[in-house]
Amino acid sequence: MSRGWGSGLAVAAIALAVATAGSGRAEVVNRIIATVDGDPITVHEVEVYRAGSATQGSNALTESQALEALITDKLLEKEVVDRKIEVKSEDIDHYVDQVKARNRIDDYRFEAALSAQGMTLERYRERIKTELQKSQLVNKEIRGRVSVPPDEVERYYEANREQFRTGERVTVRDIFFRVEAIDSMAEVARIHGKAQEVRQMALEGRPFEALAKQFSEGPGADKGGMLGTYARGELDGEMEPVVFALSPGQLSDVVKTDRGFHILRVDKIEPPGYRSLDEARDQIKEALYQKAVEQRFQDWLSKDLRERHSVEVFN
Repeated sequence: MSRGWGSGLAVAAIALAVATAGSGRAEVVNRIIATVDGDPITVHEVEVYRAGSATQGSNALTESQALEALITDKLLEKEVVDRKIEVKSEDIDHYVDQVKARNRIDDYRFEAALSAQGMTLERYRERIKTELQKSQLVNKEIRGRVSVPPDEVERYYEANREQFRTGERVTVRDIFFRVEAIDSMAEVARIHGKAQEVRQMALEGRPFEALAKQFSEGPGADKGGMLGTYARGELDGEMEPVVFALSPGQLSDVVKTDRGFHILRVDKIEPPGYRSLDEARDQIKEALYQKAVEQRFQDWLSKDLRERHSVEVFN
C-alpha cells in the first residue's frame, strides 16, 4: 500500500519537474528583450528572424545583429504606416512577373520553388508588399537625395587604379537550360538531351545568337546569350576552366552546373592590362552611390528615426 503511494509521489514529482522545466523554457523564449514605441520584441521573434535570414541565403546573424535588424524593420514598418505608403496589387503582380521573367520560369516552376522554401504564393506576395513599401520609403528619404558627381568617380579611379588591373579576360556567350531541384531524373535527362540537340544545331551553322534567343533560359538570352567579359575568378567554378580553355568562336561541350546545363562560346580573349575609366565608370559610380546611401541611411536610422520613436533594449 505504502509502495503504491510512494510511486504516486514519484510520478507527481517527475510531472512537476517537467512542468517547471517547460515553464522556464517558455519564460526564456517569451522574454521581452526590446520595445519599439512600447511594442515588445521577444527572444522568440529574434530567433525566428535569424532562422528566416539563414533560409534566404544570408550569412548567419548573431543575436545582437538580428535584434538590431528587427528593430530597424519595426521602425520602417511604423514609418510606412505613419506616412500611409501604399502598394497596389498590380505593383506586386509586376514584381512577381519580373522575377519569373528574369529567371525564365513559368507559374508552376515558380510556385514549386517557393514551396521548396516552405512558402506559399500568398505569403510571398505579402513579403513583397512589405519590401516594396519599405523601398518606397527609403527612396523618398534617402536615394532621391544622394548623387555622385563625375569628378568623384574620376578621383576614385586614379587613386585606386590597381583595383582595376586585369589578367586575361574572355567575352562569353551562354545558352542555358534550367534544372530545378524538384525535377525527376527523367526530366533532367530530357533537358540534357535538348541541350545536346541545340549544340548540334550550332555546330551545323545555326547562329549562336539566334539559338540563345530561342532556347536559352538564362541572363542575356535576349542579347544573343551575352554574359559579359570576365577575368579568372569571376565565373562559376564549373564554367571557368571550360571557358578559359576555348578559342574565340569555339563551342564548349554541354557543361553541367548545379543550376542546369550550359553551351558556352568565347567571342574574344583580351590580354592582361587595366580596365579603362569608361569601362569602370558605372561600377565605381554604383559603389560610391551605395556607400553614400548606406551612410545616409545609417544617419537617418540613428538620428531621425530614433528621435521620432522610442526604442529600448534590455540586458
